[in-house]
Amino acid sequence: MNRLWLAGLLLVSVAAAALADEGDDTLRFYLAKSKLVVLGEITSMSGADMTELGVLGYMCEFRVEDVLLGDEKLKGAAIKVRIIRFGVGEKDHLPLLEKGQQCILFLKPLEQSSAEWITADFWFGVQYPSPWMARSLKRLAAGRSTN
Repeated sequence: MNRLWLAGLLLVSVAAAALADEGDDTLRFYLAKSKLVVLGEITSMSGADMTELGVLGYMCEFRVEDVLLGDEKLKGAAIKVRIIRFGVGEKDHLPLLEKGQQCILFLKPLEQSSAEWITADFWFGVQYPSPWMARSLKRLAAGRSTN
């Protein structure tokens, strides 16, 4: 009975790894656009301002709980982030963009010498704080440095 259970576990593990590979391409793409990917909490948030027609900008302070890609020294730090998203009305508001909300942010430096960050993508720069996604991003980021 133990052998049958182990064989079943092995089959499920192989199937899960095969499915994960299909989704990895999307995560690799967003990692490639980013210099810093962090999991954490929005500790302050400004209202949205329209940077141009159809583009909303938010300034926030973000407490980094985990660094998925980038400088590990930022773990536990508060960073300033400019979140840029497409949107024109209330229906475009992302519920994650509120003080106290946790999320994963895909970021790049706002300016070369700046300590501020900006989302690396207008559509997908802010993601729900999925533990599975966080583990996958860390795994892919670790592999990225050796490739």
